[in-house]
Amino acid sequence: MADQILRVLQDTFFKLRPEQSSNLAPAELHPVVAGSTFPIQSYAYADANGSFRGHIKFALKNAAIRGLNTWFVYSLHVQVEQDGQVVYPQEDQISLPILRITRDTVLKRRPLQSALLAPAEMASVTAGRSFELQSYAYADAQGDFSSHIRFAIRDQKDFVQGFSTWFVYDQHAYVEYDGRIVYPPEDPNTLQLRVLRDTFFKRRPIQSAQLPPDEKAAIQRGTLWKLHSYAYADVQGEFNQHIRFALKYEKDYIQRLSTWYVYQLDAQVERNGVVLYPTTRPTPIPNPTPTPIPAPSPRPTPIPNPNPTPIPTPSYQGIPFKLPGSTSTFYTDQPIIPGGSFTWGEATKDASRIPETVTIVNNIIALARELQKARNQIGLPFIVNSWYRPPAINQAVGGVPNSQHLFGKAVDLQIPGYSGRRIANAVLLWWPGGIGIYSAMPDIVHLDIGSKRTWGF
Repeated sequence: MADQILRVLQDTFFKLRPEQSSNLAPAELHPVVAGSTFPIQSYAYADANGSFRGHIKFALKNAAIRGLNTWFVYSLHVQVEQDGQVVYPQEDQISLPILRITRDTVLKRRPLQSALLAPAEMASVTAGRSFELQSYAYADAQGDFSSHIRFAIRDQKDFVQGFSTWFVYDQHAYVEYDGRIVYPPEDPNTLQLRVLRDTFFKRRPIQSAQLPPDEKAAIQRGTLWKLHSYAYADVQGEFNQHIRFALKYEKDYIQRLSTWYVYQLDAQVERNGVVLYPTTRPTPIPNPTPTPIPAPSPRPTPIPNPNPTPIPTPSYQGIPFKLPGSTSTFYTDQPIIPGGSFTWGEATKDASRIPETVTIVNNIIALARELQKARNQIGLPFIVNSWYRPPAINQAVGGVPNSQHLFGKAVDLQIPGYSGRRIANAVLLWWPGGIGIYSAMPDIVHLDIGSKRTWGF
């Protein structure tokens, strides 16, 4: 068996339980200094009941501390090496989920109604507060947390009242990863507003020229917006050919406002790809000025082709962009492979992350082919959370420096109603590259077309 080494990256404690040091008795702690190394027999960062609250459990090899060989250590303070290669954290095992508080609420030490808790077990937080997380969960082996999210804050400087682990009511917060909401899971029937051309969102349903700058916002063609609701009329009548809509997520609010109007010819409301409104579009009024008849030509007029080939028009309504190595225009709602389920918008984060090289483009296409096989096998929609990531973005979300996401060869995704482990198990026997599940994000699975390997199981 290959030799495994636990390397300590900063001064820390070995612990007999995966708790904050302040919650443990001195007999349960053993201080270690940065740079120390320890031969280990095995290690784990999760078991059947979930993660170890951001810790690694390890067993020392041929050694013991205070007569014990099995300890815990905070995972951000160490790494595991095997024959000189870092094996923990592997690809994206350091991830960066973020908890966003959507309304004034209380954090709780136990998942109970506030009235049942002592004041010392609660902490008030205001809407808009966010926390970088070490991990989160909404259930354990004993069941769910009574509609609460249990979360562990990543950085000690952000601890609340000196504690890292808290609960919050799941209607007052959500967990986000790389700009996508990963919990609570997205409802597949969520309404979407698709913008069909460059336009304005408006605070009142009148021409944009009549509105001051603070009552309108320029919006790019092809963008999609998750909606709480929409309307095209109320008891007073129609909205002057506008759609009134309310954005679903606070992170998408414009000028901190959720409700806006948009001209109905510039957008449409969809659910599961089906257009709900407008169901038909008015035919443009023909030009009343007749077109002058040209003077006869002295040359014979060619006989027109009785079956002319129509000029193709783009069938995509997403954001247009260019890819390296091609002169064609691509669209965010265009499938990566013909007839496929995965779009260029999913791979490029709605055209905000354009691949820098032809190699990355080819990697995205190759990964889309393998993902389509998995999609066909499972038979359910995949929600893509993160695909191609430029270096700055990869660092910001906690990706490792050699992440396969940097090369377009990796994707993090989820399926509503499936755990990451269940998705991984479904494709385990045939997937050609890496498969990983996250202790920090139980619904997410990592799939890549790098070397064949697994982690987190």
